[in-house]
Amino acid sequence: MIYRLKNDDGSIVYPFVKEQLRSTFPNTSFPFPISDETAADFGCLPVQTIERPEHDPRTQRLVEGDPEELEDGTLQQVLTVRDATPEEVAAYDEANKPGPDWARFKLGLLPSPGAPDSSVVAINQAISVAFQVVPVAVLGLSSGLAKAENGDLAEFSGSWRAVLAVAPPPPEALAELVGLAELCYLPAEFVAAIAGQRVRARDSQGRFLPDDPATPDVDEAWI
Repeated sequence: MIYRLKNDDGSIVYPFVKEQLRSTFPNTSFPFPISDETAADFGCLPVQTIERPEHDPRTQRLVEGDPEELEDGTLQQVLTVRDATPEEVAAYDEANKPGPDWARFKLGLLPSPGAPDSSVVAINQAISVAFQVVPVAVLGLSSGLAKAENGDLAEFSGSWRAVLAVAPPPPEALAELVGLAELCYLPAEFVAAIAGQRVRARDSQGRFLPDDPATPDVDEAWI
């Protein structure tokens, strides 16, 4: 049960827990437990809860105001609905977005809904051509994907950049593959790697790796 405390000066404390009367009035000895009758003597009254109004948790927010005093002297909870701010909607989407769907991405590199099948064909053709030139890199794509699921992008990123270097697919096909990665809610760094961008290297615990000054010709912080 939630209570409302009305002080002698008319100020309101809400929500209020009845047992807080002990700290609010430290010079008063209260029984245990404190009855509603005793609490009322100190301006502390119970508040009747109401059914929560229907609302869209993504685009709307419940706002609780000061309790309403009814004709019989009892107090009733007041809940209204307001529109969520763009920042609140974005935060909700971030907190409730689905987890990464690696399986969907790996199943034949399916395109996003409505995309032409030629995009998959073009990617597969590029990989086939690259296999003739850099077979080790192409073979590393499968194991690299498995490691990427655990946050280690190094092998996949290196292999994929090698494929793009020797057999770049048509830009629209690559864009479809990037779109698929985004549609599968894959990590932003992996999406960047698919687009051919270098990404920050991480250790096994997901922490960014620094450059090693002992190896000036190798940039360990980027893969």
